[in-house]
Amino acid sequence: MPRYKRQSYQNVTRSYLEFVRLREHLVAEHPETLVPVLPPERSLVSASDVQSMRLFLERISRHPVLSQDIELQMFIESEFGFLPPAKPKRILGKLLDIGVKRFSSSGGPSALSLGDTDDEFEEERVVTAKLEAKLQGVIKCLDKEIKARRDFSSKEAELATVSNTWAANESLPELARTFKLLAKPLDGMAKASKAQVGGDATVLGSFLDYKLQHVQTLSGALDYRLSVVGEYEAAIKSTESKRKTMERLRSSTNINPEKVTDSIDDLEDATLFEGNMRRRMEQVSTALMKDLEGYRVQSQEDLLRALRQYSQRQIGFEKAKLEELLSVGAGLKADPDHRESGAAISS
Repeated sequence: MPRYKRQSYQNVTRSYLEFVRLREHLVAEHPETLVPVLPPERSLVSASDVQSMRLFLERISRHPVLSQDIELQMFIESEFGFLPPAKPKRILGKLLDIGVKRFSSSGGPSALSLGDTDDEFEEERVVTAKLEAKLQGVIKCLDKEIKARRDFSSKEAELATVSNTWAANESLPELARTFKLLAKPLDGMAKASKAQVGGDATVLGSFLDYKLQHVQTLSGALDYRLSVVGEYEAAIKSTESKRKTMERLRSSTNINPEKVTDSIDDLEDATLFEGNMRRRMEQVSTALMKDLEGYRVQSQEDLLRALRQYSQRQIGFEKAKLEELLSVGAGLKADPDHRESGAAISS
């Protein structure tokens, strides 16, 4: 971005709310683009969260359209609070263009055919709708699984408490020491399981929510393109209607000069508007097609990053559990009574 004044801005700090404002502005201002999704907000910010926010900014800064937005430059460079100017929100699927409303009110068709004629975009719409439904189902299943595992970790903690109680009430010293030896690793495993469940809920849950927002963003962009296609179809029908009006006037025996002039003006306006809408549709389609390529690459990157983070956490938790189990054997070996008992059994 050559127009930026410096390479780094160490004195500029941004809150999560300001990031939200930036993204909302970009979505409203550039509905034909796939604006990257913000990572979820957390009460405790970790290094991975900072990296995710940095990745969000990098993706926006690399985007050929979003990187040129003046508000993005203000967000990066200004040391003051970021508050983009309020603008009317674009409503997907509705005809907001004044020209379309004018032609519809002057005799053009009010009901539009919004069928997407581009096979690739239509296929993407179908896949996106299915993926969104699947993700919502997976999120519900994950919530149930997390709840069940939390209940299980609670039972592990209860078992550790019971083992301590047995150790205190057991009359046989050797058996009492065994219960006491078991209580510590059971308690440690319960704590590790609880932390593991919380980590899974954070990592997997956040990733699934993040992915769902990505899919919904793509769905919104596809819907916007479809609305532009509908506007273009309406413009074609309006032009055809004006042309037929001209033909009727031409074949009329009683020609009113004023009506002819108005009809010519209407046809010229309709033809001009149709050309503008055609260029707009081509522009939106081209931009969305390019964004789809980047979207697929980013989706793979996000998935690999989430799997790597999840795997590292799982390995750490399983190591902690294994250490607790190994401590049982170490405790038994260190107990002289258990060594003598084991020797007696062997003999």
